[in-house]
Amino acid sequence: MKLLALLHSPAASGGDTTTRRIAEHLSASGHPVRLEPHEGAVTAAAEDGDVLAMVGTHALLSGSTFLEIGLPYVLVLGGTDLNEYALEPVFHQVMTQAVERAAGLVAFNDDFVRRSRELWPQVADKVRYIPQGVRTTPSDYSLRRALGVGADAKLLLLPAGLRPVKDPLFAIDCVKRLHEEDERVRLVIAGVSYDEDYEAMVRRRCGDSPAVRYVGALARDDLHAAMREATAVLNTSTSECSPNSLLEAMDVGCPVVVRDIPGNTCLVEDGVTGLVFADRDGFHAQVRRLLDDDVLARRLRRHGQEHVRRTHGMRAERAAYAAVFRDLLDDLPPDVPVPSRDRVVRANGVDLCVQTFGDPADPAILLVAGSGASMLAWDAGFCELLADEGRYVIRYDHRDTGRSVSYPPGEPPYELQDLAADAIGVLDALGVERAHVVGISLGGMIAQVAALAEPARIASLTLVATSPGESADGPGLPPPSLRVLRALADVEPPDWTDRDSVVEHLVAAARPLAGPSRDFDEHAHRRVAARVFARAGGTLESAGNHAYLDHGAPWRPRLGRITAPTLVVHGADDPIHPVAHAHALAAAIPGAALRILERAGHELSEVDWPELVPALVRHTSGPEGRLSRATTPL
Repeated sequence: MKLLALLHSPAASGGDTTTRRIAEHLSASGHPVRLEPHEGAVTAAAEDGDVLAMVGTHALLSGSTFLEIGLPYVLVLGGTDLNEYALEPVFHQVMTQAVERAAGLVAFNDDFVRRSRELWPQVADKVRYIPQGVRTTPSDYSLRRALGVGADAKLLLLPAGLRPVKDPLFAIDCVKRLHEEDERVRLVIAGVSYDEDYEAMVRRRCGDSPAVRYVGALARDDLHAAMREATAVLNTSTSECSPNSLLEAMDVGCPVVVRDIPGNTCLVEDGVTGLVFADRDGFHAQVRRLLDDDVLARRLRRHGQEHVRRTHGMRAERAAYAAVFRDLLDDLPPDVPVPSRDRVVRANGVDLCVQTFGDPADPAILLVAGSGASMLAWDAGFCELLADEGRYVIRYDHRDTGRSVSYPPGEPPYELQDLAADAIGVLDALGVERAHVVGISLGGMIAQVAALAEPARIASLTLVATSPGESADGPGLPPPSLRVLRALADVEPPDWTDRDSVVEHLVAAARPLAGPSRDFDEHAHRRVAARVFARAGGTLESAGNHAYLDHGAPWRPRLGRITAPTLVVHGADDPIHPVAHAHALAAAIPGAALRILERAGHELSEVDWPELVPALVRHTSGPEGRLSRATTPL
C-alpha cells in the first residue's frame, strides 16, 4: 500500500521541504509515500496498483492533476494558493473543483483556516488546522567564514526564494540605509532563484555594496547553521502562509524581524517571540531596537525557542497527518485492502469492532468511550500521539455503536457489567494480558467496574470526566447542570435515516457539553458526526440504548479495593459530572492522582492533548500492559 505525493517546488525551497517532511511523516506512520515530480508521469504512477491515495501541497497544481486521476486525495493549502491563485477566476474555478473532490484539506494557521472556509464554505468541515512541525539540524557551515566577516558583524539573514512576493528589494534598500549608520550591519539573502530576470534585478540592486549579498540557495543544514550565527532572521514578504524558515530560526535561537502580515503574525508575537514592522520606518526602528538592546535579544531568543518547541513539534505534526490518512483509508470501500482498517472480533460472546495503533509489543492502552459513543470518540490524532510515544493503542465500538453488534432501540439485553466484560473481551481477542485502561464518562465507569472485576488485567486506570456513581449510604454528588439539561432536552430528535438530520442532532447535542469559556469547534464535530453516521450502517438510533442501562449494585463503596495506579482527569467546568465527582473519585481510590483541566467541560478537547498526552505517557510508563506472549494478536 502506497501514497503518492507531488513535488512542485525547486529543491531546497520551502514548498519542497514541506512536501518531503509530510511524506516522511506518513512513511513513518506505516504509509509509504512515492514522491513524484509534477512534470513526471503522475497518472501512470498513480495507476500503480499499490497506490491508494494522494497528497499535494497546491490546491491548483496538485488539484488539477488529481482531478484527472480519480483516487482519493488530501490537499495542503499553501500561501500561493490563497494569496495568489485564488484571486484569478480561471484558477479559482479549478481550485473549487479540486477542494470539493478532496477527502481532506489542511491549513497551517488559523488565518488560512478562516480564509479557506470563506472561499469555499461548501467544504468548511473538511479543513483541518495542522501547525507546521520544525526540526533543525545545523551543520558545521559558517556563514561568517564564507563571507569573510568577523564576530562583530551584524548579519541580517533573509531566507527567501527570489520572487516579488518575498520582496527582497525592500530588504536591500532598508539595510543599505542601516549600513550607512553602522557599517557592521549586513544583509544576506539565501534562497532559490525562480526567475533569471528577477534575479538579475536583485543583483543589480545589490550592486557592489558591502551591505548586501545574495548567496543563492543553501543546503538545509547549512541554512540552519547560518540562522544560528545570524543576528536576526528577516521576513519581508508581502503575503505568506506560515513560513517554516521563521520557525526554524526561532528553534535555533535566532531573533526574527517580520513584516506585519497574517502569515507572519500568526507565528510571531511582537515583543515576545519576535519583532513586527509595518513599513520602512518600522523596519528601521525594530532592527535598531534589536541591535541596541542585548537584553531584548536574549529574551526574544528564549521565548521564540520555547514557543516553537511547545506548539510546533514534529511528533504532533506527524500524528496529525497520520490521523488524516488513517481516516481517509478507513473510509475507502470495504473491498479495498487497507491494513490499518478496523475489524470485527469475537469478544465476550458478541461481535465488537476494534482498531489498533502502534506496535503490539509496546505497553497496551485500551480506550473506552462514553455513553452512545463509538471508537470515533477517541480522535485518531490522539491515538497516533500515544502510539508515537511507544504505546499500543486500542479503541473499539461499544455494543450498539459503530460497527459492533446492535439491538432494537430501547431494548438493550445487557447491563453495565456486560460492557465491562466486553472491555476485557477485547483484550482477550487481541492477545493482551494486561492493559492500561483509559475511560471517559460512561467509559470511566466501565473501567472502574472492570478494575474491580478483573484486577489482574488492569495495569493502570485513567478516569476522564466520569463519576464514582452513587451509594445508598454515601454523600450525594451534585447533579448535572440544569442549564445543560434544558439545552439537551431542547435538541430535536433526528430522522435517523437522514445524514444531514443526524449530523445536526449530534452537533447540537455535543455543543452544551463543551466548557462554557471555550470555543466550540463546530466544523470538527460535523466532520466526526458525518463519519459516525456512515459507520453505523443504519443502526445509529440503537446507540441510545446506553441510556437504559442497568448499572447494577453501586460500586462506589468498593472503590477502595482498586489496586491499579489511578489518574483522575476532569474538566473544571464539566456540566454533566461537576468537579466534585472527580474529587470524590480520587478520594475513594487509594493513591489516586487528580488532574483538573482548566476551562474544560465534559469533553476531551484537542486543546487538552498537550497536557494530557504527556501525563498519560508518564502514568503508563511501568512495565505492565505488554502483549501476552501466549496469544497471537489478530
